[in-house]
Amino acid sequence: MVSIGLEEQAGRQFPLHPILRSAALFLFTIASAAGIGLLYSGLLLQKWDVLSLPVEYRIHLALVLGCLCSVLLFAFRAHGPLDRKVTETVILNALVHGILAFLILGGRWYFSRSILITNFTAALALGLAVVLLKHRIASPRVALVRPLALDVSSLRPLGDVITSPAADLSTYDVILVSFTESISNEWARALSRAMLAGSQVRHVGEYVEDVRGAVSVEHFELGQVNDVGLVSYRPVKRMMDIATVIFVSPVVVTLIVLGALGVLTSMGWPIFFVQERVGLAGKPFRMWKLRTMLPVRRGESQRATVPGDRRITRVGAFLRRFRIDELPQVWNVLRGEMSLIGPRPEAVTFHDDYLREVPEYAYRNLVRPGITGWAQVCAPPSANADEARRKLAYDLYYVKRMSLFLDLQIALRTIWTVTNGAGVR
Repeated sequence: MVSIGLEEQAGRQFPLHPILRSAALFLFTIASAAGIGLLYSGLLLQKWDVLSLPVEYRIHLALVLGCLCSVLLFAFRAHGPLDRKVTETVILNALVHGILAFLILGGRWYFSRSILITNFTAALALGLAVVLLKHRIASPRVALVRPLALDVSSLRPLGDVITSPAADLSTYDVILVSFTESISNEWARALSRAMLAGSQVRHVGEYVEDVRGAVSVEHFELGQVNDVGLVSYRPVKRMMDIATVIFVSPVVVTLIVLGALGVLTSMGWPIFFVQERVGLAGKPFRMWKLRTMLPVRRGESQRATVPGDRRITRVGAFLRRFRIDELPQVWNVLRGEMSLIGPRPEAVTFHDDYLREVPEYAYRNLVRPGITGWAQVCAPPSANADEARRKLAYDLYYVKRMSLFLDLQIALRTIWTVTNGAGVR
């Protein structure tokens, strides 16, 4: 990208104005809903003339199509990483249809089970299709305002650098700012015009976090942590952990037993590998895993696992490939020492070493460690201080933004990671 002043914008072709684009998307959504409503009426209610339907039928069609429009409009306006947009669309679809079902049951309104199920499926499919298509073909136009506190040279890939307040900022979807002092009247008017035209004005640091899914460790401060996520969501997260473990326990116990038999027949005793790890508030606890490696020989020091580590047995490699070796940690989850999702607990020895190199490493302990986490699905395992620093950027992102939405994203990414075997050592 190159720096763009007013004179460099002359003659440049820009996409449709944000307000016109939003109006076009709204009209397209309404037209799509009307067409789908006609199909519902003709195929499911056997009446192609909607106006000839009884009033309660028309009210029901209007409500379900309102749900459909809500999902589509949200999908059009969603922003951020793809998996977050997908997760939020799925949750919104379930939420609006859940509210509709509650109102129908509470008010004893007329409803058609076939229409409700069809609309739920159609809204989900169309919403996800919109998210995927928009993500693929319509990346947002981003402008970096030149009077920034940060060096824009490293941020040029994000968007165009604007140097003049006379430039037309309304042609951009997102405008990134980070002023070190009070802005001039010219810049204030330029940003105001852009906001009124529908452009988003965001802090460059927050936008970079959204795009990369990681924080700047050097600039991370405790004041950035979301108190609501850290305090209010914690008991909800704990209840969900317990409920999930109980629900999946038949499958998990079966896999643990089969894995234990594999370890016993290939390596003998002990079956489990128990190690002291650092947990919530820096409190050590004993974490359980199925043993996948040969025991440390006398005189050898403990070291992190590396790709192609010869200490891993064939059975151990299989258990690691599908993360079966991690399943005994559900016991740690039930005991409250771990969560299903959170930063991976580090061995005490490695934790102390990393802490000396990177003092911010202690902030990982603000939340319960997890069996899987944001760093596990975004970055490779760490074997030294440099890799630990890279993973810390993702762990601190989770600490800062811990929420149900982020946990659902991690759960979906974990399923994909286990399926394709990524990140195995």
